[in-house]
Amino acid sequence: MEKLKVQLTKGQLFDFLLYHTFSKGSGFLVNMLGMCVIILGAVMQFVGKIEFRQLVLYVIVGVVVLAYTPLQLKFRARKQMEVNPEYRDPREYVFSEEDGIIVVQNGQETKYEWSQIQRTVTTPKTIGIYYEKERAFIIPKEAFGDRFVPVMQMVVQHIGLNNVRLTQ
Repeated sequence: MEKLKVQLTKGQLFDFLLYHTFSKGSGFLVNMLGMCVIILGAVMQFVGKIEFRQLVLYVIVGVVVLAYTPLQLKFRARKQMEVNPEYRDPREYVFSEEDGIIVVQNGQETKYEWSQIQRTVTTPKTIGIYYEKERAFIIPKEAFGDRFVPVMQMVVQHIGLNNVRLTQ
């Protein structure tokens, strides 16, 4: 049995939201759209179809498209930390071979069987353990301390290595 005490921050939540958004096709497409607008403007200016002033507008539109989602996610992370106790209040995660993952928050205990855990991903600051398609436990890497290897071995053992995406 391994226990982790977690107090999520706005930065950690933002980090996870960025990963969650940009790891999907829609996030990739938004980035491609922004880059395509900039490249299109550059090509059109190079072949003489538009003037420099118009190129500047293409670049501005491209940058706005690229920056919109991260700015929106930063605002969302701040708002969620203010209004959602799931993120705002401290939690304790208990990883048990027999019982799965037990989450204790504000005096309430919720048990998640290993069969409910779908996948695990890493972001630069957090580990996300998905218990539904769009819902995950967000655990800051620093909360693991020296228990990272035992906890992750337990998770891998129960959900399989195919469902774990660990990166730096």
